[in-house]
Amino acid sequence: MKTHYFIATLALLLCTQGVSGQDSLPSRERSILFCKPDAEVKEILQAAKAEEPGHIKAPAFVLKTSDNKFIMTIGGEINPILGWDIGNDLYEQPGAGISFVTSAIPVPAQQDHKADFYINPINGSLDLQVVAFANTPDQLTGYVKAGINGVNSQVMLQRAWLSYRNFTAGMKLTLFQDGYACQPPTIDPQGPSGCVSAVAYEVGYTSKSYNGFRFAAAIDVPSYYSSNGYYRGKDYRKYDDTKALTTDVAQLCPDIPVWVEYSWSKWNRIRLSGIYRHISYRDLLNDRLRGTSGWGVMLSGNVQPAKPVILYYQIAYGEGIGAYLQDIAGKPLSWIPSNSEPGRLKPTPMLGANFGVTVNATDKLQFNAMFSESRIWDVEGYAKALPDDDNYKYALYGAVNCFYNFTSYLQLGVEYIWGHRQTWNKGGAHDNRIQTQLAFTF
Repeated sequence: MKTHYFIATLALLLCTQGVSGQDSLPSRERSILFCKPDAEVKEILQAAKAEEPGHIKAPAFVLKTSDNKFIMTIGGEINPILGWDIGNDLYEQPGAGISFVTSAIPVPAQQDHKADFYINPINGSLDLQVVAFANTPDQLTGYVKAGINGVNSQVMLQRAWLSYRNFTAGMKLTLFQDGYACQPPTIDPQGPSGCVSAVAYEVGYTSKSYNGFRFAAAIDVPSYYSSNGYYRGKDYRKYDDTKALTTDVAQLCPDIPVWVEYSWSKWNRIRLSGIYRHISYRDLLNDRLRGTSGWGVMLSGNVQPAKPVILYYQIAYGEGIGAYLQDIAGKPLSWIPSNSEPGRLKPTPMLGANFGVTVNATDKLQFNAMFSESRIWDVEGYAKALPDDDNYKYALYGAVNCFYNFTSYLQLGVEYIWGHRQTWNKGGAHDNRIQTQLAFTF
């Protein structure tokens, strides 16, 4: 944690030094102003943010130079949520809470635990953004976000990255995720079950636009965190029969996500993504180090048939990519023992699909709807022997909501979610959730 704060502090010092070192500028242009951001400043800040759903908008006040070459903001959100679970007690499950994690729905629903009312005030965040040499080829951006995740009151680091000349390095949403296509806005911090979403330690490059075409590539060391900082765990099982024989070995190869995209406007675009994964493990039968590979492909994008309407789509399929699928992340199902080759692990096939729509009825009123599915194959015999929490076949997720902006600071939201989790041999169960939020953004 101290390392992350050091990185953020270093970024701030570098940016400040960059401004003070421009001796050729007149003193009036290098003066620091505390003011409300104008349209140019807002555009700079929004363009410098990462592509991800539900990010905090440009704060109401900034510190900047008169020429807008240096900008610093501190903003945040306070977002208490009140809701009801009907049909199950998903809210009480470990790692769930206000996050509607369909893979955590208890199967079967327990008697006298088929409903739950909650008020959750521990949902908020603060973010710091610094932009130096804005609108120049040497633009440098530093971003840090920390907050509480609705599960406990501990403040967690959620983002910490630097961006320079199309390169980005730090703790951020993986480049394999399409932040604009993943989902419409939700009150639910988790979002759709089949969404490709994971926070990773990453170094990546995103090209500029060439007549609508862009491409990107990165190397990831996945940390298997959700977007709100909750640790999901590894997506393969750890065997620890003896101190000498264990599958928990050092990993020698990063994950490698890439994508290519064509867009003819912000909300009319198509992206093809891919990822390569490799894990090392110890063959417990032959007592030797081995490796196996996984892969994934994804088609995603947006369509805007009319100005008030935005469509979202994302279909991902692959083998061994559970760490990147929202509902499967942390479950030991991406690699399982091979029946045909005892002692070896094999990647398992899995799917994540999302479809959604946003209707901006007015400047202040927005409606959203979405449906999602996550599914895994070829793990039946293995999953039956795992604890009930990991006995996972597929999950369905559907949500509708509306948001009303009283002001640029205050937003009211109402949402209904339905989710279903199916196991291999114990049937399935569902949960219904009705919730509301009053979000104050500053």
